[in-house]
Amino acid sequence: MKNNLFSLLFKKKSQKNKLIIPDSILLKKLKSVCKKNNYKVLENITLFHHSNKMDVPLMIIDPKRGIYIFEYKDWTYNDLTNYEIKKSHNNEQSKNTLAYEKINTFINLKFNEILHNDCVDIFNFLLTENLSFDDYEHLNEEKKNLLPHNKVIFCDNDEIDIQKKLNNSKDIDNSLPEVDFIIANLLTQYLVLDKKNIYFATNEQRAYIDDVFNYSESNTIMSLNGLASSGKTTTLILRAIYLKLLSEENSVTIIEPTKLSCDIVRQYILELIEYSIVNVDATTINVYTPEEFLSTKTTTHIFCDDTTLIEENLLQKIISKSAKSILTLVNPTYRYEHYYKLTKSFHKKIDIELIKRDPFKKAIELILDYSKNDIKKKVSCISCEKSREDLEKELKPLNNTEIVFIDGSKNLIDQTQGSVIISDYKNMSTLRSDIIILLDVCKIIQEELSYAINLANKKVYILYNEDCQSIITLKKIFNKE
Repeated sequence: MKNNLFSLLFKKKSQKNKLIIPDSILLKKLKSVCKKNNYKVLENITLFHHSNKMDVPLMIIDPKRGIYIFEYKDWTYNDLTNYEIKKSHNNEQSKNTLAYEKINTFINLKFNEILHNDCVDIFNFLLTENLSFDDYEHLNEEKKNLLPHNKVIFCDNDEIDIQKKLNNSKDIDNSLPEVDFIIANLLTQYLVLDKKNIYFATNEQRAYIDDVFNYSESNTIMSLNGLASSGKTTTLILRAIYLKLLSEENSVTIIEPTKLSCDIVRQYILELIEYSIVNVDATTINVYTPEEFLSTKTTTHIFCDDTTLIEENLLQKIISKSAKSILTLVNPTYRYEHYYKLTKSFHKKIDIELIKRDPFKKAIELILDYSKNDIKKKVSCISCEKSREDLEKELKPLNNTEIVFIDGSKNLIDQTQGSVIISDYKNMSTLRSDIIILLDVCKIIQEELSYAINLANKKVYILYNEDCQSIITLKKIFNKE
């Protein structure tokens, strides 16, 4: 009995039987071509859109032409001679004979719903590890028409042959979007949103997001360490969303130091889901403060962000309660077996100004100046709790609506917005600003000071009235001696 070739070519594969293209000689030649031409290679990826998912064994992004989708088959000449090939209706309507309709349609729908256009062209190729061009030449014309040689990568094709076939897909187009923009819009699990900008997660971020080791053992703890502004919180959120996309049975909790930071994370989760157009209920990703988490039911996956801002006794209780869960700790003091590090910082170079004079008076001066004369810049003044209370007593009677006193124990909706934020070190999480004003730097630990400095986008004022070890260290680091 003869088989239908296209029923085999296009048949749907289950998640358990997900096709993985073997690392063959032919694939290595293809990858070598990609490396020489700066093409982006993505293997064994899953696309998500609405409530649907699509597995793609091999996708290559050509910055000048578009997307190449590859199917792998180990057919021999004898196999093909025994297959009965029939034309399919969908195939006749495709611009490429080897158009894998489901994948192409999936990608085009996702692009059009997000970007309102096709974004880039898609071209389809077949990798045939056991079929040579000479074998192909002996096939009948009907089969050749359905398997055009320029869309088939044969086992005896060299790198020049492969390059020509890819190049012949279309003429060079210099107007295509950036490669990372294309991929980020396709792959929700790697999409980084920063205001109106779209980025593709780094290799280190993707390694953590993708990690699927054996979770059967209890008390699995992962550590995610990273430089300031390396995207640690974003990476946690992407993994949390990815887990929900993979299975609704994955229950997820993110722990943030304050109610304010919880609200900011919830807002970011919602923005990512809405932009990506995926069916994930944002409310099913729990976001709690440490105290809230300890009084609620635990989940299968727990992410504890900014551990340096959480009191040690609370952190130990979190670890204890997560004994039967997969727990990720961000920047823990102890290095766990499952260890990830983000070494790339997205932080722009900032200006550091150390000012030796009465910190309280200078802070008042800077706050009033920015709140009156430069309200387009977002400013945060961070100090110890006592100094924060003193600043509030001094500034609140002025009734300046641009000056806001942040309370990390309150939700975002309960707090007004302004150009200048007054906070303390315990509640500084997620207070990224253009300008950071720091007081009491000699009273806090180095980790908190480093965290506070790296909240600034443009400039940091460090106010002090006496030299201490922290000031001496900062002068050496920033060449201010």
